[in-house]
Amino acid sequence: MRKVVRKKAALAALVLTLLAGGCGIPDNTDVRTLRPGPSTGVLPGADASTPQPKREDSSDPGQFLKNYLSAAAGDFDSAADRVKDYLSPTERATFKPQADTIKVVRLAEEPLVNPGSTEVSLRVREVGTLGQSGILNPSSDDRDIHYKFGIDYVAGGGTGLFITKAPLFLLLSDTALDRYYTPRTIYFWNQDHTGLIPDLRYLERSVPTEQIPTQIVDWLTSGPSPWLDGVAEALPEGAKLRGNVPAISNETMQISLNGQALPPDDQVAALDRLQKQLRWSLRPYAPTTLELTIERAVDQRYTDTNYLGANAAYRQIYEPERFVVYDGQIRRLSRSYNASRAVPIVRPEDNKNVRTASIAVAGARGYAALVVNESGGPSLRVGASGADEFATLRRIPLPGSLGRPVWAKSGVGADSGTSGLIPAAGRLYSFTPDGKSYTEVQWQGGRPGPVTWVAVAPDAHRAAILAGGRLYVAALSRTEDGMQLSSPHVIRTQLRSPTSVDWSSEQVMVVAGLRTDNNRVAIMEVSVDGGLQTFRQQDLGVNPVKYLTAMPASPSASPVETTGAVAYVQRGAAYDDEDRSPIGVQDLAVPVANPQPGIVPGVPFFLS
Repeated sequence: MRKVVRKKAALAALVLTLLAGGCGIPDNTDVRTLRPGPSTGVLPGADASTPQPKREDSSDPGQFLKNYLSAAAGDFDSAADRVKDYLSPTERATFKPQADTIKVVRLAEEPLVNPGSTEVSLRVREVGTLGQSGILNPSSDDRDIHYKFGIDYVAGGGTGLFITKAPLFLLLSDTALDRYYTPRTIYFWNQDHTGLIPDLRYLERSVPTEQIPTQIVDWLTSGPSPWLDGVAEALPEGAKLRGNVPAISNETMQISLNGQALPPDDQVAALDRLQKQLRWSLRPYAPTTLELTIERAVDQRYTDTNYLGANAAYRQIYEPERFVVYDGQIRRLSRSYNASRAVPIVRPEDNKNVRTASIAVAGARGYAALVVNESGGPSLRVGASGADEFATLRRIPLPGSLGRPVWAKSGVGADSGTSGLIPAAGRLYSFTPDGKSYTEVQWQGGRPGPVTWVAVAPDAHRAAILAGGRLYVAALSRTEDGMQLSSPHVIRTQLRSPTSVDWSSEQVMVVAGLRTDNNRVAIMEVSVDGGLQTFRQQDLGVNPVKYLTAMPASPSASPVETTGAVAYVQRGAAYDDEDRSPIGVQDLAVPVANPQPGIVPGVPFFLS
């Protein structure tokens, strides 16, 4: 990822959203952009992205090898030809890579050039495999991999350096992935049809703007990423685009699909889901009107904005509701939306001895999960109520030490589709909103290690987990036996010993840990597949960030990707990462008359 652009650029992105969607935006916001947006009026794919380097562009072996690691970027059909341009005639004749996959790697160190030798050593960590469908499948191999390249001048081959020895497959560096591809989110319905699940893809920046909608619809008809199997619903088998998506005319996008795009039963509801799925997936390319044609059916035109509610991450209000735990009580912060209101869901008599908490609202329902201090140690208390009412909290007798609770909310605000999650004694448990039932979460393929942290994406079907000192992502589903996680994918970052993780947008996690290069504490933003990474806080010293929380940014109608507000705890004090200043007693919404020395706000969190 490119360097994060802070508040001014983020506000500009939100202005674009306001113009596009007519949503209200408060005076202050914590939304941040992850990458610069294109110039006014130009969508990604149409901008003149940095041209790929040519073989003759560098005579330095180290830089030459880095250039080679960008050659595969772009159209898959010609990727091998671009790579062969770097190869000597002899090597080119034997180079026959698998044409439909590219190994994406992250350099563990600079290429090692040995003076007087044509051999260049390269140590990398494999990020994953990029396929023609734009999916980056994370690698399961966390070892450092050593490659030996031959780089030399070749008599009769032409001017400049050549690769005289190379691995027999396509390689791409993560920096080239960031430079020559644009991350794009498409959407699939969950199995209950209560909300959309985001699916991350990579689009070549060389794709002309007019071809992008066709590419996105083709991705949709090809189905969701494999790791979302079991939670994301594919379009009906055989669904295909008829021709290409034509150029936008009169603020209307026309999409024509074959008859298999709708199931034979319940076609009316399926058609409504399909138009919402298409319109979310085609943002920001879609104009105000979608004209949808299904073979042998009546054409439909959609101009309303009701489709926005299908995405649980979408919010009209960008400013988060901020809370901290101060002296055992949940308190609102003055720099918060609804700062003057009382703490929701939790009755005043229950707001005591609190260690950590999670409060959520979905539709007309509200949920609270509090870890409180009791004489026998920490205890979990949970409850559900109307969104504007107080809940009756029930104690759940979980064993051992307790981590931070979180909520996986139903997209329609139904208690039956909502569950809480919490690490306890190294295991992960789920519990019902009323606190009457709890069970250990089952893992396909087995639990990868003691669980210390869990965070659930806004769609409630993707989870980030810290287990055995590693970061994992997995699909989260409900079964007759309770909550279940798919086989987890390890996500390798430029941090080791991660201590906490949360979701700062639909496709980005924010992770705290130690930098691998200097052992300093840092916070990184990491895409859900690990392919794109950027430092949010590069150096926070030597004291670990033992707690971190984020409010995911609402998906924007602009091409600018954004991430939301983040707060964390270091040395017992709460910090807002926007300005790295500690949150003090003076920042509480309700003043404290006689604050006790040494007691400071801690454990920040957001209303989710």
